[in-house]
Amino acid sequence: MPLLADQWTTQNYTDPDRQRIYLKDIDCPKQWHDHLKQLIPPSLFYLNKLPEMFKGPGAKMVPSPDESVACSASGRLIAKPGDLMSCLPPCMRAENLMCYIGHEGTYTPAHQEMCASLGQNIMVEASDGSVEYGKATKPGSSIWFMTESKDRCVVAEYWMSTLGHDIDIEDHFAQINAWKAAPFKTYVVEQRPGDFILVPPLAAHQVWNRGTRTVKVAWNRTTAITLDMALHEALPHARMVCRDEQYKNKAIVFYSLEHYSDLLREVDDSDPWGPQVQMLLEDFRLLFELYTQILLSESFSRDPPKGKDIEDVPFDSNITCSYCRGNIFNRFLTCPWCVGEGDDTYDICMECYIMGRSCACISKLKWVEQFRWSELTGKHEKWRQQILKSTEDKSNKYASLPAKRAQLGKKTLAEICHEQMKRRPWADVTKPSIQQVEDADSENATHTRKRRKSYKSDINTKGGRCHICKCAEPMWKLASCSYCNLSYCYGSLFRAFNIQPRETMEMYHWMCPRCQKICSCAACRRDPTMNPYEPTCTLLGHDTRKVADPRSVESLVDFRQSNLRWLKKAGDDEVGRLKKHQEDADEKRNKALVDNSIQVEFPLAVNEYTKSAQIGSSAPGFSKDYGDIPVDPALEKLDRSFLTPPDSISQ
Repeated sequence: MPLLADQWTTQNYTDPDRQRIYLKDIDCPKQWHDHLKQLIPPSLFYLNKLPEMFKGPGAKMVPSPDESVACSASGRLIAKPGDLMSCLPPCMRAENLMCYIGHEGTYTPAHQEMCASLGQNIMVEASDGSVEYGKATKPGSSIWFMTESKDRCVVAEYWMSTLGHDIDIEDHFAQINAWKAAPFKTYVVEQRPGDFILVPPLAAHQVWNRGTRTVKVAWNRTTAITLDMALHEALPHARMVCRDEQYKNKAIVFYSLEHYSDLLREVDDSDPWGPQVQMLLEDFRLLFELYTQILLSESFSRDPPKGKDIEDVPFDSNITCSYCRGNIFNRFLTCPWCVGEGDDTYDICMECYIMGRSCACISKLKWVEQFRWSELTGKHEKWRQQILKSTEDKSNKYASLPAKRAQLGKKTLAEICHEQMKRRPWADVTKPSIQQVEDADSENATHTRKRRKSYKSDINTKGGRCHICKCAEPMWKLASCSYCNLSYCYGSLFRAFNIQPRETMEMYHWMCPRCQKICSCAACRRDPTMNPYEPTCTLLGHDTRKVADPRSVESLVDFRQSNLRWLKKAGDDEVGRLKKHQEDADEKRNKALVDNSIQVEFPLAVNEYTKSAQIGSSAPGFSKDYGDIPVDPALEKLDRSFLTPPDSISQ
């Protein structure tokens, strides 16, 4: 490692041909795990499920009179888990307690923690500059570049529009000048042995290792809040670039509700409103809302498939989408014809199928479910009754599943898939298509000039033309307006209007961009009543078929194409887009502070915060306890109890 570390200088650190050896994702030794467990509060440690005795740093030995610990009638301690991954059966958990050993020149590109989880990273050892085994060493440390969670949208747009990379792919280490020029705040921290780094969910960060040796242990935690962010933000982004979903988020929701329900049933009725139980109920309600959304997405209401058309398989949590590699909780589609070696079936999640992803058969897929629907809905009603018993809110917020379905006002994922399988044609992969036969015959024929085939008759009977690109397409590849006779291909909607196929398919009555007066085609731009839509983000385009199962096709949208042409047509105001993202992020954050009654001592505008950061530690925005390190003022105003372990028991 001294030889590897000594080769790097400030002039050659970008050289791709120099050797780097970064030992990543090494299983943590049990001895290290046991020692760290004595130092880290249980609520922050790996796979914490139940309250545990803790006498490590910061633990209180004598309880204060105003602190109480919830107990069940049987004396069992009640507290919410620190890591909801622990609620899964052991065989379903992702092993993410890992060691990292690096030297000068090794790094981790800018990225966000997987599935919007919370990251924990502690440096346990590093070279100190002394002579080891007869060789001089350099002091080891790691430089962290960290952003705030609220800035995730502007960070992603800056990465794509300015740096030319997608942060979801994790393939770019930004240089100092890029961070300096960024429109968002960047926190820079040097981590040394003993320093414990906490990474917020969806906060982009990158790490550069320095010196001869750094040794770190890292793990991730999943909470009810991170599950919400994972299902609504992180997983859709991961699906676009086909990243593995290691954490089985929907299964965590299901099994966490089981665990919370058992705990709440044991709560002593004499003290049902203690602080620990209140925190438990808050998580239970959020998890229940996520579970409701999962069941609604898998619900049928109109013309459901017949029971004989649905295959039942036992749930083992290991079925993944053949295209995006996301974990599948219950219902999905499988192809009876595309079976590879070793009975390797082609399984596609509902989200991917709606996007036009599938095997080459495209249609005639078979429904599969892993739970009996009556079991899932029965547990939903049981947990709903528990919530109604513990809350004074009797509104429709906790209505029954059929009532929620009636209030939805749009098609569910399962309904869209069932409808699209009727619209999309079936391509028999066991037989060569007519086009393939014609192409083969043309190779053997003499090279004679042929008349170009006309598609006019086909358009009138079976298809139409896209209002934007004017390409002739079959009707199943077009979104048709319910208020006029225009159709738009899904690729044009995606690139020119940031509209995913699902957004049009889930509407019972869809209004096209021209009817909304936002169409940006050349003809509509000449209409003075039109307000042409300007894309809000940069789409670089990814050839996901290189990552997906080889049997895969994209039948609706070619995701390899970027939207740069549409950005240029709209004026390509890169600075304006970044500024708009930053303003939206600050506005959402300020609103959240107001909603949670959190007051700060100075305005949260970016320019004011940056100005104060340049003054020194005496300026507002700097904690007296941390010297010159800028601290998010919202954190200073929060109840600091989450940093202090309770009396011998983890919160």
